[in-house]
Amino acid sequence: MKWFEEHKECSAIILRVFFGVAFLVAGIDKLLSLDMAKGMFIGVFGSAGAFLLWLAIAIELLAGIALLANWHVRESALLLSLFMLVALISTWKLGTASTIIGSLRELLVMNTGGGNTAATMAYLAGLLSLVFSECKQCK
Repeated sequence: MKWFEEHKECSAIILRVFFGVAFLVAGIDKLLSLDMAKGMFIGVFGSAGAFLLWLAIAIELLAGIALLANWHVRESALLLSLFMLVALISTWKLGTASTIIGSLRELLVMNTGGGNTAATMAYLAGLLSLVFSECKQCK
């Protein structure tokens, strides 16, 4: 356990690299499947969907690169946290479970209703950890 104590700074680096790559891939994926992504965004956001798709691509690519480059990490993680909060709210699939435990499972463990609520919550938690981290390298 001493080794982990001596390398506490690695936690923020792991989060930065993981989220940087994940959001870079998400942005590139939207570009490579632009028609499908546009249809999905229009289905969720109506006529604003096309504009919001391009905004999402820009946020994912630029913030992902910033995290990987260790540039404005807290600001980038905060922007991505807000982005994930919008994703969480816009794809909310809860309420179909028959019990409160079922609803909590949908939110925190796995979503069986077709959404990605649990994964979105995990991303939100990890990004907020970066925002509030004491990482000296991330300032």
